[in-house]
Amino acid sequence: MDFELASRIRRLFAAWIDGSLNLLFSKLGLLILGLESKDILELFMFSSKQLFLYSIWSLLFIFLLYVIVPTYIWNGQTIGKRLLSIMVVRDTDDLVDFKTMTLRSIFAFGCQLNLPIFIEAIGILYVIDLFFIFRKDRRTLHDLIAKTKVVYY
Repeated sequence: MDFELASRIRRLFAAWIDGSLNLLFSKLGLLILGLESKDILELFMFSSKQLFLYSIWSLLFIFLLYVIVPTYIWNGQTIGKRLLSIMVVRDTDDLVDFKTMTLRSIFAFGCQLNLPIFIEAIGILYVIDLFFIFRKDRRTLHDLIAKTKVVYY
């Protein structure tokens, strides 16, 4: 099957929707753990059980949103991609699998680890990743790593 590449704008808005859901879920995790946003800054300075639990909470949501849902429920679609009628497929136009979506989500996982130096490095890579969208084939760095592309369905 020959798919048409999704527009950069549509990909941006799908990522915004998914990012907003991630933020809401993150805030819910803070409430459940009895923390406020300002408390997180203090937790980054010291190791704590709450920070560990918050990291696990965040990783689980990322895993659910970016790996489980697109692999087993909506064939290459996160919630944002589904709302905007786009999907992730492999370079070969095959549907994605668990390994592919896990590789594709590597930067999202890295940003949730909350390790001081590591998170800055992943954050820089995440920004570089965004600029790859301006390539002719509209494939970001995480698309290249996972051998995927985002298309209209």
